Amino acid sequence: MAKLSSINVPISKLRQQLDELKTRCRQLDQKIQQTENRCFVFEVHIFPKRSLTLCGYIEQLENTLLSLHNVLDKKLPEALIAFECELFVSQFQLLLQLVQNLEKGQAELLYKSYSSVKEDIYQQLQKQYHYEERLLNMIAEQEELIINSPAWQKVPIKEKIEALKIRYQKCNTYTQKLEFKLEEISDE
Repeated sequence: MAKLSSINVPISKLRQQLDELKTRCRQLDQKIQQTENRCFVFEVHIFPKRSLTLCGYIEQLENTLLSLHNVLDKKLPEALIAFECELFVSQFQLLLQLVQNLEKGQAELLYKSYSSVKEDIYQQLQKQYHYEERLLNMIAEQEELIINSPAWQKVPIKEKIEALKIRYQKCNTYTQKLEFKLEEISDE
């Protein structure tokens, strides 16, 4: 993976590409009809909320871009910046691929529906995703706090950071198990 400091893509360039994709999504939303039982569904760690419109996914992508902009402005730890970058790229690529397939008339292959078991796992994954993000933010806050703390306060803060990292690892492991479980059910 490239060092993030070597990435020189300005947010304005990403915003421009996102606006172009948004225009295409608006046009497609006028042509296609989605329902609760017949809609496009993405893995929950990519798009945490299901949407019945492509523009609903664009909104989530815009929120990710805003979050990326904020972590860059605040000069937060590289791990959090990497997380936001990877999320934006994943969301953008998936939505672009969906739009391209829809424009080619290959929509029928892309519709998915969830059973109640899948829906339960989907909801658990959504909670896990938000929990992971909260843990990463808590780690970033503590790492920021340690910079300005006197030496006698650094040891307890470091211990808290380590505990948060362990919690994040456990959370991430459980999230991956849920994702594999959802994939298994989808393959059946």
